[in-house]
Amino acid sequence: MRKIKTFLFLLVFLVLVGSASQSYLHPFKEPPLKGYFQLKENPSLKFFTWRRWFSGEFQQTYSDRMNDHVGFYNSLIRFNNQCDYSLFGLIHAKGFIQGLNCYLYEEDYLHEYNGDYFIGKPVIDKKLARLKNVQDSLRAYHIPLLLVYEPGKASFYPEYIPRRFHPEWRPQTNYSYFLQRSADLGVSYMDMNRYFLMMKDTSRYPLFPRYGMHWSLFGVTFAMDTLVRRIESETGKQLPKFNTHHLTISPTPWGTDNDIGELLNLACPLPGTMEAYPEVAFEDAPEKKNLSVLIIADSYYLNIVEDYGRKLFKNQEYWYYNDKLYPFQNNNPPTNVDKTNLLEKLKKFDIILLMVSEINLHCGFWNFADEAWTAFHPGYREPHLYRIENQIRNDREWFGFMVNKAHKKGNTVEAMVREDASYVFYRDYNTLEEKSYNDSIEYITMTIKNSAEWLALVQKKAQDQNVPLDTMLLRDAIYTYAQWKKKP
Repeated sequence: MRKIKTFLFLLVFLVLVGSASQSYLHPFKEPPLKGYFQLKENPSLKFFTWRRWFSGEFQQTYSDRMNDHVGFYNSLIRFNNQCDYSLFGLIHAKGFIQGLNCYLYEEDYLHEYNGDYFIGKPVIDKKLARLKNVQDSLRAYHIPLLLVYEPGKASFYPEYIPRRFHPEWRPQTNYSYFLQRSADLGVSYMDMNRYFLMMKDTSRYPLFPRYGMHWSLFGVTFAMDTLVRRIESETGKQLPKFNTHHLTISPTPWGTDNDIGELLNLACPLPGTMEAYPEVAFEDAPEKKNLSVLIIADSYYLNIVEDYGRKLFKNQEYWYYNDKLYPFQNNNPPTNVDKTNLLEKLKKFDIILLMVSEINLHCGFWNFADEAWTAFHPGYREPHLYRIENQIRNDREWFGFMVNKAHKKGNTVEAMVREDASYVFYRDYNTLEEKSYNDSIEYITMTIKNSAEWLALVQKKAQDQNVPLDTMLLRDAIYTYAQWKKKP
């Protein structure tokens, strides 16, 4: 018994001494943790004041900071994650879940797949109608704009989705309605999602990796072969040919094929999964590299921009999520896309690719269709209420909050987004810049609805004149605005 106690004492002592040594001297190099997180500042006695001491703030803050800078912090995190994963199947990567057979998904994929993120038919109709108008307008300058629906992992592997997401029951989804309306409106598009599903049973190697969130590096070759042929058809110009001349088969996923797996920060590697990695050879034909291409796309294009884009196009400009400019999107601060004189910028390119994966359809093309449409209609000013709605749909946390709120209230996401946008619009109306006539009418209508006495009067007038309430609200708002304008 005494030997056991001595052994435990020495073990604890060594752990404490080793941790302290690593914390201050760093004799061992630990691999960094993957993913986005922010460590607290180093603990410092400079934070000490008697007020903070007696209030307990110093002790709490110092303890919190110490936890983030304890020796072997990264290794301890990995050990804890490994225990939870191996014993209970739990993962600690926020926003990701493990499905059946160890298939890893970004959770937003599943919400898009099962219709939780459906933004409503009117919103999609408006986005696609504007995109169609932009396509037609650019055609006048001989510039094709091609919409590419990239594939989604949930659509590709529904059989591995956890049962709690009810993959067998699907109402209207963004993907199905976007596709339907694109065909109805005559939008020029490619359905890469359908193409991947057609190859699923015949492909020798995975088109989507088990531990990744994007199409596999093997699948990209098929996607690019199809996309290049469509670009040649749209532009009437040939691009350099390429082919796969060697495949490396690996039980360990490479690069983005393991991008979710890395975020788990485990101590041991995940079980092996057979993946294929092609070596691609490009034709040496400088005369065929004659296209200037604008790509508005999500992170799926990151697997294309360097390995294919630079070898196929004369030049390419990649607007990452229609917001950040590649390759500076990860700078701190990132380089934002300059959209002044947007129409003139669009006219510089030979072809424009708008590429969006299933997981991002609720963002409505990241407002590109609206911005490009407005560029062709310079006298038009977008209503502030619509701008706020777009802001909600493109803010992941805000939109997720709306989805949860709609679910709890038994409401649609579309209605919930409109309700929250209306609240923000009404609250911030006096500080909004460049307000239009329609903005003012909207604000007065909301003011009437928020006044029980005023609303009752309008309801009575609507009944007396036998007109719908909305009509009478609009009439009263227009009249009130006219009276406001008369005031000195």
